[in-house]
Amino acid sequence: MSEQPNVTGETLREAQFERGVGSYVRWMGSAFLAVSVVGIVFIPIWLLISLWYVPAYVQRLAARLTAHALEVKKGVLFRSEATIPLNRITDLRLYDGPLMRALKLRGLKVETAGQSSENSSEGKLVGVTDVVEFRNAVLLQRQKSVDGEQPAGAPRKVAGATGATGAADATELLAEIRDILARMETQRARS
Repeated sequence: MSEQPNVTGETLREAQFERGVGSYVRWMGSAFLAVSVVGIVFIPIWLLISLWYVPAYVQRLAARLTAHALEVKKGVLFRSEATIPLNRITDLRLYDGPLMRALKLRGLKVETAGQSSENSSEGKLVGVTDVVEFRNAVLLQRQKSVDGEQPAGAPRKVAGATGATGAADATELLAEIRDILARMETQRARS
């Protein structure tokens, strides 16, 4: 993940992935094709393509925890890069299935505020090494961020010459909240 600028803060932890991730991707592709009756014919083709695709997928798979976000990259043909702000994360779920257990893998599902549906997630990571420790590190950094503590690696705020910067910021924030509530009430009255 080093090719993009460090806009979300310094890297606190970078996820490493288990060797079995490649096998999991290969088996899941085969299972998907086997479930669709027409796809059974394409299983040998998938197995040949997977000799190139799976190593490329595993090489591109990355996740890093920064002071302000969880960044996830994956995909080969259809690539995705997600920057998930820590203050939007509502849950980090661990999951596994029979195939994952056989390969000694666990998944981490990142759920956020504002997700489009109940079954979707902002990010899914399969095969993170020490997944419980990685999840706990994300939760700890999220808590620091939400509680207003200075997250590790974040720049320190320096009060102005008057020393009243914090009070002025709080007053501005309260005024903004008041204005938002007033607009909501106006919209509700119109409905």
